[in-house]
Formats: sequence, structure tokens, C-alpha cells
Amino acid sequence: MSKYHKNHREKLKKPSNFSAQHLLISKRLIHDMIDLARIGSTDTVLDIGAGTGALTVPLAEKAGHVLAIETDPAFVDKLLGKMKDSSNIRVKQYDFLEIPLPRNPFAVVANIPYSITTPIMGKLLECPGLPLQRAVLLVEMGAAKRFTAVPIQDPRILSWRMQYDIRLVRTVSPLHFAPPPQVDSAILTIHRRKKPLIAAPHQPKFKALAAYGLRDARQPLFAALSGVFTPPQMAKLVKVLRVDRELPIGRLNEEQWGTVFHTMLQHVPANRWPRLRKGAGSKPKKRK
Repeated sequence: MSKYHKNHREKLKKPSNFSAQHLLISKRLIHDMIDLARIGSTDTVLDIGAGTGALTVPLAEKAGHVLAIETDPAFVDKLLGKMKDSSNIRVKQYDFLEIPLPRNPFAVVANIPYSITTPIMGKLLECPGLPLQRAVLLVEMGAAKRFTAVPIQDPRILSWRMQYDIRLVRTVSPLHFAPPPQVDSAILTIHRRKKPLIAAPHQPKFKALAAYGLRDARQPLFAALSGVFTPPQMAKLVKVLRVDRELPIGRLNEEQWGTVFHTMLQHVPANRWPRLRKGAGSKPKKRK
């Protein structure tokens, strides 16, 4: 046994929030996910919630480096046992939400734990400077629909979608897992936009605008943003957007939100820009 294997066995910890994972057993689905990710020989790929290595090992046949992240010590032990002929796999027994992410460009291909889907997505997509290039994820169907919903109602998800193209590719039945979950799953693809709709330095300002505008996604555009744009400014904005002022604000697409934001920067005095109060979960307010 190598020194690397011994060190990892000595660091085994009790599993935390990755318990009750539904292991992927469909080889066809595994290969479909890897094909969707377009993994190349120089890519670094993360397998989050790697389980016993159903994705890890075939990923290693395509990628330059694979980082398998798993918290269950029994699964980690099995993963280490499968690494004998794979020098390009590293196994880390960590809670993904606590592990530092690569500083160089990377991809993710994973059957992620459903109980912490949104926190995982937040860690991957929240920071525009993170060098995530693309991801192919198996997630619970309800979550997949929420991340790709039209109209857009969640300002946090909207901010992700200004940086990444997120798509629900197809439904996956419970029969592809052991034990089978009680709900359908879905393949979700995520690709970094070649040209982000909001530049990284402007992300905090955009988040504040999105949170302010989407307080009620059913509100007409003119009413939702009346505290930001004056009536004459709003009249010009709807002409640029080519929409009716009565359009529910939640029906704006990502490109239109980009137009709203850049119009605000260009024509609205900074004292009228929305801002987020300090502290998690605080509601946005408009500057006086």
C-alpha cells in the first residue's frame, strides 16, 4: 500500500451531510454524462459525492486529473482500493462545502447529494472569479426545474445565470440508482458564458438590483423598478427592452436583465441604486 493510501486511511472521519446517497448504477448514463462534459486529456474534474467511484474511474480514463470528494469512510476505502491503476485520481474525505476549490480552470461531473444541492450550486456559481468552466450534474428534478425556471423568480439564481448557461437536459428515472430515490432526477448542464452578462466587479450591484426587482416577480416592470427609474427613464427603458411596461418583471430574460442593469449604471444616479443590507438573508433597500 502506498504512503498516499495510508495517509488517507488515517484521516477517515465520520460522514456528515452526505449520508443516504443514491449511488449511480447505470453505465450508459455515466458515459452520457461524461460525453456531455466533453472532458479532455488536460482537464481537471471534480466528482462531488463520489460514492464508490462509479463516475470517478471512467472520468480518469478521459481527464488529466480527477479529484474525488467523499465523506463516507466506507466509500472512501472502496475508492482508494480502485486507485491502484489510476495515478491521476486524488481522493479527499471532506465535506464539499468546506473544501477549497481549484484555483486553475476545472470542470465538475457528479451525482451530487440531493440534501445540499443548493449550497453546492452556491459554492460553485456564487463567486464569478472561481474558474469553473462547465459542469454536468445529476440533481433532483424539482431543483433542476427551479434552477432553469422561466419566468425567473429567484434573484440568487438569476445572478448565477448571468454568468453561466444552465440547462435541464433530460429526466432520469429512479431505476438508475441504488437505492432508488422516491423522485425523478435530471441531468443539469452548466457552461460558463464566453462573455458574462454582468462583469465580476459589478456582481454585488447586480445582486442588489435583482433582489429589489424580484421582491414580487408578478409585479409589472414599471412598478417593480419605480423606486430606481424615474417615469421618463422607465419610458426609455421599455423602448430599449421592446416590452410593455405592464410585463411582469419575472418574465425578463437574462439578456434583458443585463440591459436593465447597464441602463441603471449609465442613467440613474448612484443614490437611487438598490443596495443589500449587511448580513445573510437581509432584504434589499433603495438608497435615499
